[in-house]
Amino acid sequence: MPEERILPALAVISVSFLVGGLAGSLMSTFVGGAGQESLRNYLEVFLVSAQSGEMCVPGLAVQLWDLLRWPAAALLLGFTALGVLGLPLLFAVRGFLLAFSIAAFVQIFGSAGCLMAFLVFGIGGGISVSALFVLGVQSLAASRRLASRFLGEGKEPSPYGRAYFLRCGGCAVALCVCLFLERFAVPVLVSGAAGAILGG
Repeated sequence: MPEERILPALAVISVSFLVGGLAGSLMSTFVGGAGQESLRNYLEVFLVSAQSGEMCVPGLAVQLWDLLRWPAAALLLGFTALGVLGLPLLFAVRGFLLAFSIAAFVQIFGSAGCLMAFLVFGIGGGISVSALFVLGVQSLAASRRLASRFLGEGKEPSPYGRAYFLRCGGCAVALCVCLFLERFAVPVLVSGAAGAILGG
């Protein structure tokens, strides 16, 4: 894609993701009282089951849903002019939920929670969020071109060329790697780290 289309789209989705992330981090600090206690209990049960090796890896269908819902939504929104509004909202929600989850670990377990949050969310998340950004940038640029056509600002050529779908294919490969890591590597690493966190 030409740089003049990449940079504005990247700026919009990055700001949306950042704003959502900041809101999620702030929201986690407001969880107090019974809410914080139930969150602590939930995370401790998770760590105890991980430490004992009884951590239940979700079924393949559940993991696929968790992994693919965000990229699939970004991809689909790229085929409609509504993506101009929907994609920033999607990235804000994704940033909010990811930051809230990470902040919950850190708030409950302190610096040890940083390690656990990295293992749970960072290993696969580094790949899946990167793929989401690639899809989001090209989808937002495509949605903007569709919106321009709809508003009569000119008859631009179709944004869906060979490169568009090659990037989608590259993201699909990256998400397969992410799924493999989350199914086989992350449970082992989390089990190993849980004992140190609970012992500390």
